[in-house]
Amino acid sequence: MFERITEKTFDEIFPLLESAFPVTELRVKEDQRALLKEPCYRLYGVRREGVFAATFATWEIEDFLYIEHFAVKEEYRNGGYGGMLLDALLAEKKRPMVLEVELPEDALTRRRIGFYERHGLVFNSYPYLQPPMRKGQGVLPLRLMTKPAAIDAKTYQRYKKRIHSIVYKYEGDL
Repeated sequence: MFERITEKTFDEIFPLLESAFPVTELRVKEDQRALLKEPCYRLYGVRREGVFAATFATWEIEDFLYIEHFAVKEEYRNGGYGGMLLDALLAEKKRPMVLEVELPEDALTRRRIGFYERHGLVFNSYPYLQPPMRKGQGVLPLRLMTKPAAIDAKTYQRYKKRIHSIVYKYEGDL
């Protein structure tokens, strides 16, 4: 079901990432492509009728899995397809999961958080700042969602430090 994206298929999948994420949540194309060489990074695609209908990116970090991107092509949204894929991913990876979400400030962001909650992830209210994904950008206020349960402050700090260091190559304290 999940096709590992390689240099050969990267150009097919990147437009889906661009259409699903604002520039503040996506690296420039060549920086995103370079991640394919990172040992703990995986980019996957899911095809329907021969074209990529969904994609997700994960980082296998020590004892947890960080989901960096999860996107479903617009014409496949709101029909249960994304939920089925997320459930399959969660079932396949037998380790705690972490992902970043936007603050619940409007109907769309609350709906997105609700989607993840319906699939077993828990919203954690600790203030979290995502380091810039592109040069010239500032930090982005987000929150972490986790599975199988909410995390305590000590675990939050450990996850934050590892994500910042490994995913964003950021060693400061945000």
